[in-house]
Amino acid sequence: MLATERHSKILENVNKEKTVTVAELSKLLDVSEVTIRKDLIKLEQEGLLSRVHGGASIAGFLPLERSFTEKQTERMEEKARIARQALLHVQPGDTLILGAGTTTMELAKLLGQVAELTVVTNAVNIAMELNSHGVHQVILIGGEMRAKSFAVVGAVAEDNLKKLSVYKCFIGADGIHEKDGFSTLSLAESHVNRIMMERARKVYVLADHTKFGESHFSSFADLSAVDRIITDRLDAQMQASFLDLGVKIEVAQG
Repeated sequence: MLATERHSKILENVNKEKTVTVAELSKLLDVSEVTIRKDLIKLEQEGLLSRVHGGASIAGFLPLERSFTEKQTERMEEKARIARQALLHVQPGDTLILGAGTTTMELAKLLGQVAELTVVTNAVNIAMELNSHGVHQVILIGGEMRAKSFAVVGAVAEDNLKKLSVYKCFIGADGIHEKDGFSTLSLAESHVNRIMMERARKVYVLADHTKFGESHFSSFADLSAVDRIITDRLDAQMQASFLDLGVKIEVAQG
């Protein structure tokens, strides 16, 4: 199938469904997801659609934020691999910040294997998971809880974080883009993420391969602001482009 024909079918599906995923388009057009992502980049540059996390939408259409519960069952094995890789960077006695998210929750489940941690989090569900281990000091910051993500945000949360300092921060992102850096769909969470990163000496972003090349509503950090991105897999071309920018990427082992 010629690229022009492929582009036409992509636009037809986007206009019909409002939002489509890379996986759906790959199956429909019988081409790789890498090819579809390249097609979406070109069509976005031409102003014909907007790229969103994992797919595309009609131009100017703002994607709806999905809840933690909706995202929890997606790419479960990939998130578990990323969490196991991230655990290698946690040492007994560490002080940590864990941001809200499904991949950071997977890391929280593993932290019972490491002794004497002090863990700060803005996620109510992550705090409950950590507390169930019975071996850590868990600090849940105050503020307004967001129903979709269980994240605590707002002025009170930001003020709480500014009074703390930790050694390592593990955080997620909805998008990782060469020019736009790290982004998320929520402005309130974006503000809190930025402060979390500022209050840590080392910052690790945990994100699966679908987040790369994506840019969302609110950018919260440049690529240079993190020490390492831990992901499940990344195609060679994408990895090379990020490495050229000086970004350290660690791919989780199977």
